[in-house]
Amino acid sequence: MSNIAGEPRPTKSLWPWLAGLVVLVAAFAASSVLTGEYVSEQTVERTFTIDHDFTKVRKIMVRTKAAQEIITMGGTSEFVDQKWEGGSVDIPGENIVEALFTSVLSPDPGWEFKLKGILKVRTLDDYVGREVVSLRQDVHVTPDLINSKTNLIEGSERLLDYAMTTRLEREENHTRVTLSLMQKIKTHAPWFAHGIANRRVRASAANSVEKQQAAMIKLIEDNKDQTWLLPLN
Repeated sequence: MSNIAGEPRPTKSLWPWLAGLVVLVAAFAASSVLTGEYVSEQTVERTFTIDHDFTKVRKIMVRTKAAQEIITMGGTSEFVDQKWEGGSVDIPGENIVEALFTSVLSPDPGWEFKLKGILKVRTLDDYVGREVVSLRQDVHVTPDLINSKTNLIEGSERLLDYAMTTRLEREENHTRVTLSLMQKIKTHAPWFAHGIANRRVRASAANSVEKQQAAMIKLIEDNKDQTWLLPLN
């Protein structure tokens, strides 16, 4: 039947189209929120003592492949490669352990040894993944101090930055150790989960530092009775 004159023609409702548009916008917004990337930077520091004279600890640390052994025993990283550059002494080839040990035995009470190198490790942390990363090492050794700084050179998709400081100092008849670790990790966390991401990154750093402590103590205990420690000078 024809329309009555003057009566408006019926038009299609716009509601289905508008509803579809709202659904699409909501889906896009939800996707952006749920898959958002968030960079979390966390630092953890731990101080403890080793119940051995610093001279003994120092000699163990420089005579053994301490960096490699501690990393391996720590469990959060796997040693890949290590190369040293010439420091404040003439180092023949890669025989750095013997060169460093010779310097430590120097009769000069004011001796010091500085060393730079590149360390490559494979990360094993569940939160970072299995990636090979390159680290710059700067080591300074004196009769009363070992200070090692390790900084990320080439990271991975998730590990954006990393800085580890290991400091051992003479303190009466024992050794004071300070470990400090900073990790900067890219996470997949929406805005409402940033707090959770921060806690996880911090827990990852704390776990690594805790294992480094255990590994260092084990290294000292395993070598405390070696004959090459004498004389203790």
